Amino acid sequence: MMRYRFQLHSIVVQLFLFFFAGMTLPVLIGGLLSYSVSSSVVQEQVGKVAALTITQVNDKLNLFFKKLDDTSMMVLSSKDIHGFLEAKKEMTLYEREQLLKDAKELLTSIMINSPEILDINIFDVKRQNAVLSSDTLMSTPDQWDSGWYKAIVEAEGRTVWFGLSRTSYIKGTNTGFPVFGMGRAIKSWETGDIIGVLFAEVMGDVLIDELDRVQFGDTGYTYVVNDENRYFYHPDPALYGETSDIALPDRAIEHMFGKNRMLLIPEMLDNGWHVVGVVPLEELNADSLTIRNITVWITLGSILLAIAMGYFVTHKIGKPLVDLSRLMRRGEAGDLTVRSPNVGRGEIGQLGRSFNKMINQIGLLIARIAEEESEKKKAEIRALRYQINPHFLYNTLNSIRWLAKLGRTNDVDNAVTSLVQLLEGSLERNGVFVRLGEELDLLQKYMIIQEFRYDNRIELRIDCPDHLLNVPIPRMLLQPIVENAIFHGIAPKDEDGVIDIRVEETEREQIRIAIRDDGVGIAPGRMEQLLSTDGERGSRGMTNIGLRHVHQTVQLYYGEQCGISVASEQGRGTQVTITLTKLKGDHHVQSAAG
Repeated sequence: MMRYRFQLHSIVVQLFLFFFAGMTLPVLIGGLLSYSVSSSVVQEQVGKVAALTITQVNDKLNLFFKKLDDTSMMVLSSKDIHGFLEAKKEMTLYEREQLLKDAKELLTSIMINSPEILDINIFDVKRQNAVLSSDTLMSTPDQWDSGWYKAIVEAEGRTVWFGLSRTSYIKGTNTGFPVFGMGRAIKSWETGDIIGVLFAEVMGDVLIDELDRVQFGDTGYTYVVNDENRYFYHPDPALYGETSDIALPDRAIEHMFGKNRMLLIPEMLDNGWHVVGVVPLEELNADSLTIRNITVWITLGSILLAIAMGYFVTHKIGKPLVDLSRLMRRGEAGDLTVRSPNVGRGEIGQLGRSFNKMINQIGLLIARIAEEESEKKKAEIRALRYQINPHFLYNTLNSIRWLAKLGRTNDVDNAVTSLVQLLEGSLERNGVFVRLGEELDLLQKYMIIQEFRYDNRIELRIDCPDHLLNVPIPRMLLQPIVENAIFHGIAPKDEDGVIDIRVEETEREQIRIAIRDDGVGIAPGRMEQLLSTDGERGSRGMTNIGLRHVHQTVQLYYGEQCGISVASEQGRGTQVTITLTKLKGDHHVQSAAG
């Protein structure tokens, strides 16, 4: 019993149970594939049957139109018809009547052999002879100016077909049933000129009955369009002659009619028209619903089994591993107080004990490294400040020396007073950080010294919102940049200059301080060296010391996402932008080891 319980604690046994639950996956995949394949096969077979049906309909319509076309050829090749149309004026009345009689007998014979033809009419393009019609009981109105007559003449002997209509093309009266027309131009055998026009009206019931029998399910149907995509036939008679709103496909494609998915199967007739079958796929795929239902039940059963087995695996294996992974992420983020409660006899328990031991050792190591790193970072900041202060004092004392040479004792007194105030402000008696407002006041005192030297030719403009004046920043952070703007930007151009300082808060709750001068600018070749931390390139002369000091100080206190950026254009000035956060930056130095 103890051995059996020990084996249950083994991760191998637990993984076996997990894989056993995973055996339901092939059932699910098999069921889904079975349904997918069967549905695809059914749809393919439906498509083939529908395509075969449309092909058969197409063949029947071709035979029907071919018969009518052959009938028209009989008329076009008749000597009697040509004799009637080309009758000479000098012919006697008897000869004319004989030609008319022979031509009518031909038309009557055709009507007897083709009961689907309602009427045949022969029109003389010269309008010399009467209209020859198979219907001797009713007169034929003048049709030489009708649209269908002109279309037949323009076709130059080709067969022209006209769509279904309940109004007679010839007589213009309501027939009470649908008819369609066929016409051809009759050309002279000798000259090739058009001498007459044949027009036959055909009863449409023959075609309609044939097409009405072609259905695909309850909602499928067939329609016929001409070469202009106008309906020759549609189950809705109101659409006869209307332009189809469905683009004529050149192959079988799927089309959405509202929410219904239809398969459009086109076939082209010999006369250039198209027969299109509209097949409702969902309706004809109903046979696959049984397979789908079985698949759904198998899927539901597999899901229930997977839930039950998944709960067991999660409780026994997954949850401890997830908890341990969560603890490891917290430890990675710096929380070294985490401990794993899973310290059982199995492999997961061993992982928990090893994790706890590792966290303890890391905690001790991090504490020691953090203390050393903190002292190192503070020493680096102090070293940078000691490096910048001599530079600042050198420039300031040099300015006072020039005032003394010029005998401006009062200005020397004021300059020394301002220098004393600046030196007091630079001392870290109250810590490294000061309010932004105090730093801006020190800049104004510094500018007093520079104004004595440059005879008030440099103007300092400060734009800072009141709510940002209390934001803490490192002491003497802005003075080196202003100093560089004066000595390397404005002084060399020997003209009046302006230094603008603009403070604003960004959407990311950062503080952006932009210091811009209208000096001579910086040469492109020197831009890369300004913020360089390389020992040789960064220490050439005093120009780079201020910028490097500010950049490194900001990054040491606020992190690498902060710092300064420099943009300059020769002859137009330079802008230095400092980016830092609203919070005091001590925490970056303290967590440097992390």
